[in-house]
Amino acid sequence: MDQLDVRLLGPLEVTGPGGVLRLAGTRQRSLLALLALRAPSVLPAARLIDALWGTEPPPTALRTLHSHIARVRSALAAIGLPDVLVTTSAGYALRIDPSHVDVTRFERAPSPRAALTLWRGDPLTDCAVSEWASAEITRLHEARLAAEEALARQEIGRGACGTAAAQLERLVVSHPLREHFWELLADAQLRDGRRADALSTVRRARTVLVEELGVDPGPGLRAVEAEALACPPPDAGAGLVGRQRETQDVVRLLEMSRLVTLTGPAGCGKSRLAQHVTPSSRVADLTSASCVEDAVAAAFAITTRELSTLGDTLVLLDNCEHLRAECAAFTEAHPQLRVLATSREPLAVPGETVYPLPPLAVPDPDVSRSLAELAAYDAVRLFLDCAAHTYTDADASAIAQLCAALDGLPLALELAAARTSVLTPAQVVRRLRDRFGLLGPLRAAIAWSHDLLTPPERTLFADLAVCAGGFPADLVEALGSSLDALTGLVAKSLVRVSRVAGETRFSMLETVHAFAMEQHSSAHAQAADFFLCLAERAEADPTGTLLNELRVEHANLQRTMEWFRSTGDADKVLRLVVALTRYWHRTGDYGEGRRWLAVALRGSGPLRGKALASAAALALLECDYAEAVRYARDGLETDPSLAGRLHRLLGSVARERGHYEAALHHYQEAARASNPMNAAYARQLAGATSWLAGDLVVAEADLQASLKSLRELGDRRGATSSLAYLGAVAWYRGDAAQARGMLDEALDTFGELEFKEGIAWALNLLGVVEHGSGNPRAARPLLERSLTLHRELGDRWREASVLEALARSTGRRELLREAAAIRSRIGAPVPIVERDLARSG
Repeated sequence: MDQLDVRLLGPLEVTGPGGVLRLAGTRQRSLLALLALRAPSVLPAARLIDALWGTEPPPTALRTLHSHIARVRSALAAIGLPDVLVTTSAGYALRIDPSHVDVTRFERAPSPRAALTLWRGDPLTDCAVSEWASAEITRLHEARLAAEEALARQEIGRGACGTAAAQLERLVVSHPLREHFWELLADAQLRDGRRADALSTVRRARTVLVEELGVDPGPGLRAVEAEALACPPPDAGAGLVGRQRETQDVVRLLEMSRLVTLTGPAGCGKSRLAQHVTPSSRVADLTSASCVEDAVAAAFAITTRELSTLGDTLVLLDNCEHLRAECAAFTEAHPQLRVLATSREPLAVPGETVYPLPPLAVPDPDVSRSLAELAAYDAVRLFLDCAAHTYTDADASAIAQLCAALDGLPLALELAAARTSVLTPAQVVRRLRDRFGLLGPLRAAIAWSHDLLTPPERTLFADLAVCAGGFPADLVEALGSSLDALTGLVAKSLVRVSRVAGETRFSMLETVHAFAMEQHSSAHAQAADFFLCLAERAEADPTGTLLNELRVEHANLQRTMEWFRSTGDADKVLRLVVALTRYWHRTGDYGEGRRWLAVALRGSGPLRGKALASAAALALLECDYAEAVRYARDGLETDPSLAGRLHRLLGSVARERGHYEAALHHYQEAARASNPMNAAYARQLAGATSWLAGDLVVAEADLQASLKSLRELGDRRGATSSLAYLGAVAWYRGDAAQARGMLDEALDTFGELEFKEGIAWALNLLGVVEHGSGNPRAARPLLERSLTLHRELGDRWREASVLEALARSTGRRELLREAAAIRSRIGAPVPIVERDLARSG
């Protein structure tokens, strides 16, 4: 029995001495799960029948139960557990120690963290859910949330507030009506020194609680808010704004290392921090020096010969970048001295400790905050401390934009603040298009770093300015440069390194990028070709994985499009828009795609037919049926080889407008004229059409076939769409448990793929299932989120369906009128399968 493991906190898994249990039917899994939850207690047959079939079991229920028991017993025997499922005169039982069941181990776990490691997903997720299972799932979910809350309290208690806050951010999104989670999140942020974020969290919580429950925050949340508002910003009244953690770090490093070098971009405040940390040390300012020893001797008012007599003394070598080799030689020649150095790149001396100094923290300019909330950010406080005027909440947005645009660089913020004697913050923001004309000394600071670059580094620095929003390392070699040059730019604090989706990515601060843009570069064409090839590789990837990776290159793709357009390269414009059609569909940027396709179709080329098909697809997604048909028909004339894809598009127009026979005809044409992928999609859409027409038997057959084909072809997104359609069919057949299971899986997968249309649609269908299952409170947030996403996408056909479902769930009949107006405007009737439901709403 030591090898027995029953896992219910996720899909049912049973492992025995002979391997992993295999059970085909959901009722057999439900039977085993119930027996495991109650083990080793005996459950009578009547109780099991009620659990498996509810209040109206079929006449054959007892015989079917005996069959299920036999199959479960046989499956257990196959993995070396022949005697655990026993039959008694009173019923059936699993004779096992409860500790072999993960639910028991969860309840007995020594700590919240240990308990939560046992969870693999939703409990009993692959079991048929009836009354007993619903109650059990609710109980387990509540126990899990209690463990999550206990873990967060433990993390806060031991000072790991950042870790707790990250965990709680996820919980408030998943469970927005649980006020304790909001309270803990705000408390964790406040204790972590994130006063502005704590205040923002309180405001978000208040909005949710008032809108959803009609109640104000409770005393706990109000107490955190009062503490955040009463707490003065860090360093109030001190000479150095912010940098508490950095000050502590540098002091600690000086105690451990003889040589500490502060690195960072021009204007980030390295010299100021160094002098703040060592106020009594002698400073050797090397800005204009040519000899390090002379500068240090002058700082101590001694001769260079007397340097060896200084003993264990701390000296600050400030602005070392142009004398790096000399500074390195000086520190090695005088091992008795302790040195704090500032430089835009390390000195590269054995035993050197390098401390990169980041810019000051800046707020997200797209998040609305009051001036009091913004003042919790160090960059904002520095600007306010140096500005010539006192500001109000009316200036808050402009101040947030200004601090973000200046990258939190102290030098830039002080120069901008100096301009406030004659300009408002909003006027300063508008003038940042010429930031170096406005903030002259900032140019000199960056030029100092630029002058120290090697010729290959200088060339690459100018070439990288053609990028927007960062770039991958592969681009460097595509530009004809080397990773050595890139490494040099990173070391000199002109290029930043970050990790995005597990990949290394590089970028420049906006201020540094503005300076680089002024340098001459001939790399525009090479960079544009690089990003074009990136888009074409993503479009050709059948799994869709590379499409997600394109998201971080969105700004570069826009710049590439502009470059091809400005150079009049119609062929590459067509190549790029065709390559990006799947990307626009995945991200929901239909409007952007249609705008660029309209530009591309002014020209001609061998890909014009594909561009017409792309334009038809995006027009359909925005319910612009007339344009979709026009583009599709033009595409058929231009490139008959696209007949399969274009007939699918024409079929979908007919389907949404309620012409089901015409739609099925187009899908039949598409299946005849297409490759296996197109044929699988044609079968999927035919199944969707039969579902909307109310022919559920034909719909299920077509959708099951398309699901099988798309899985075999490796198209995860397409297969998940078939699964979602099957979930809808299951619901209209009356199988709520199967529908919920399929739709939950579809929502999870669409979420992993970041497929906005799929997420919106799955939420819609799940909302319908919850409402029809008697859970209107659960249905409403699902439908409201779906409505928001569909409106963002511009999909008015599905927006109308969501409005109708929401009307039924909330009783708001004005939503039915809104839906009717949309349907009238786009010429799309209520689908046959939904008409009875719509009338009942």
